[in-house]
Amino acid sequence: MKRILVIATANHLFGVSQGKMDRDSAIIYAADIFGLSRLLAYNEGFSSGKNYPGQALIDAGKINEAAAWVTDLRGDPQMQLLAELATYYLHKPGTEPSDINNAGIYLKKLTEVVALSQDKHWQVSSLWLLAEWSSAGGDMERSNDYYSQAIALLRKSPNKKMLINGLLLHAQNLPLSDPKRAAELEEGIHIAKAEKLPQMQYRVSIVQLLDLMRLHPAKFEAALLAVLELEKQIGFEHHQYVYSSLSYWKVIQGDLVKSREYAVASLASAAQTRDTALSVLYNTRMGDLTINSSNPEEAIYWNDRAQRIPKTKETQIIWYKSLIQRIRIYAANNDYAKALSTAKAVAHDFPPDNDFDQMQLLYHMAYMHDKVGESDQALKYYLEFLEISERYPPQFMYTELLNAYCQLAAFYVRQHEGVLARKYATRVINDPIGKVAPPYLASASHTLFKLDSMAGNYVSAIQHYQDYHRYSDSTFSITQRQKFDELTVQYETQQKDQKLQLLERNGELQEARLNRSSLIGNITMAGIAVLLIVVGLLYNQYRLKQKVNAETEARNKILQQLVEEKEWLIREVHHRVKNNLQTIVSLLESQSTYLQNEALQAIQESQNRIHAMSLIHQKLYHDENISAVSMATYLPELVEYLSESYNINSRILFYTKVEDVELDVSQAIPLGLVVNEAITNAIKYAFPHPEPGNSITVNFSMAAGRLATLTIADNGVGIDKALLHTKAKGLGLRLIRGLAKDIDAQLEMRADHGTMVMLTFTVSHTLKADTVQSSTQLV
Repeated sequence: MKRILVIATANHLFGVSQGKMDRDSAIIYAADIFGLSRLLAYNEGFSSGKNYPGQALIDAGKINEAAAWVTDLRGDPQMQLLAELATYYLHKPGTEPSDINNAGIYLKKLTEVVALSQDKHWQVSSLWLLAEWSSAGGDMERSNDYYSQAIALLRKSPNKKMLINGLLLHAQNLPLSDPKRAAELEEGIHIAKAEKLPQMQYRVSIVQLLDLMRLHPAKFEAALLAVLELEKQIGFEHHQYVYSSLSYWKVIQGDLVKSREYAVASLASAAQTRDTALSVLYNTRMGDLTINSSNPEEAIYWNDRAQRIPKTKETQIIWYKSLIQRIRIYAANNDYAKALSTAKAVAHDFPPDNDFDQMQLLYHMAYMHDKVGESDQALKYYLEFLEISERYPPQFMYTELLNAYCQLAAFYVRQHEGVLARKYATRVINDPIGKVAPPYLASASHTLFKLDSMAGNYVSAIQHYQDYHRYSDSTFSITQRQKFDELTVQYETQQKDQKLQLLERNGELQEARLNRSSLIGNITMAGIAVLLIVVGLLYNQYRLKQKVNAETEARNKILQQLVEEKEWLIREVHHRVKNNLQTIVSLLESQSTYLQNEALQAIQESQNRIHAMSLIHQKLYHDENISAVSMATYLPELVEYLSESYNINSRILFYTKVEDVELDVSQAIPLGLVVNEAITNAIKYAFPHPEPGNSITVNFSMAAGRLATLTIADNGVGIDKALLHTKAKGLGLRLIRGLAKDIDAQLEMRADHGTMVMLTFTVSHTLKADTVQSSTQLV
């Protein structure tokens, strides 16, 4: 499933980047997001699954060390390492001649070894790599020949999974316009269905999606829904990619209601899978949906969320659209001057680093200049946009081009350039995506209506005007549906209120009838007065009981409200404490820029200690249980933060095994600080010489009797044993001993084959546990 995760994420990134990122860069980006090997997406054909020397060294950037193993290995291990080295150089971003040359060296050696082994499996894998190598060198004819040889061998093999993979690889190597590409993708899906290989069907289907959107957009939505069902079938939970694509497609069709449903679903799925690295894309999508609403503050809210990501060069590919969106928000509210100033600020502070972002910024600049009456400047930017767009690959241009063409057509109508206006309006109507996009068809039809009217072609003008209204109505019906839904809710509310009033009147009538019957009974049964007194007493007791019950229920509601308010206040306290701690971290970060050496190190260690406490409060105000912290989520996140803060990369491996135990805050905070200090000491002192296999292990478990054990161990050089039995001078060891004493824990430290810190303590009952126990005893 890890391979599926990297491939699916990379495919989504490749699609939304629209040519700004090649597939190899997208795979590297996706692998880095989840901390997985970048070879994972490529090595399925030759990876044995065994831990041969190679992949770990390559992932760590130790290419020369990996290459040194080639002469020491034989058989499958040697062929796998040669294939991994060739793959590394073939799939580095860009096409540097030196990388292609290095890949060729290892491929030549691989083909020699494969020829001696006569292994059919390795023969196919080597042909795939040779095909990729030829493609990287620009020899597409030779590349396709290698792929064809591999497919021919696989058609004779019972291994249908490799055949599907071969068809997919060859299809991806062909241009979008080649009919063989579509045929091989269809064949791969057909074989996967027949052989009941849903994971392979999914992998081919997600590649086919982008082809369908450009060439057969009418089939795109059904294909997306089919991919969603496949994800559920194979247990892949990252549905946000499909939901976001569905939301985008519904916007194109003018169905804003359904688009918002899918956009909300993508945010929920991202939160559920904790896949927040691409949340900027989903927040931007929500902003797009609210730009033209009656509540511009909501669009600003989502845009602010999208822009929270650090604006680094590496992440510019996913956050740049949020800057363009800010310009559109101001324009949608008719504040064209502010939109133009924002566009100029973006161009100055964050200049585009690729043609696609440059085009977006240019046509927005042109539109704003046009709106403020500067038509000469508008024309200048439109012409710059057209110059780039004419050379941009058409398969990566979606609705951005349609939007620009609609603006251009309207601009040229106002400039009395009828020929050019008709040219760009016609391009919208003839575009495959344009044909299924009512908002853009409405705009283009309206332009053609104006042109034909001015030219005296009234029959054609009437036809275009009818088209304009038809497409406008299909978009406007969304508003009608929203109003209808609002009216329906109001109607149902009124109906419920009327029913309640009717029930109340029936109750009053019923009570009147009972009183009248009672009066008649009293008159007719005067002879049994004693019995009436008894009945009256019983009735009075019943009424008193009802009154007591009502008062009890009212008190319970008040108590429940107080409890909820108390929980809210506690959450707010935790939230504010967390924010204050983060503020302190930020201040320390600012101060660190002026410090060096030991002072800088002390600041960083203080930041880590504060973050360990901050993370506790963050968990408390997010989780349902505000009195206890789950170690199963807290400790792994803390370990990951420490790894990132010290820029470990793959120099040190971290292993965590934490049982799902909830600790009270009074124990969780000291425990988190102990982990922080132990890992910090290990990172600083345990590994003076980086070597493969350096690792730090964190285990947390609880035995019977609520006796918990925390162990932090490394396989480094080990602490000086003399320090274990003397009074520590360093702050780290003193903190560990002091914190262990705070939670009444038994502390044990060893220095055998590394350093181990072990705490054993009794887990105190949390507030939630005490409440449950008290309730049980009460019952």
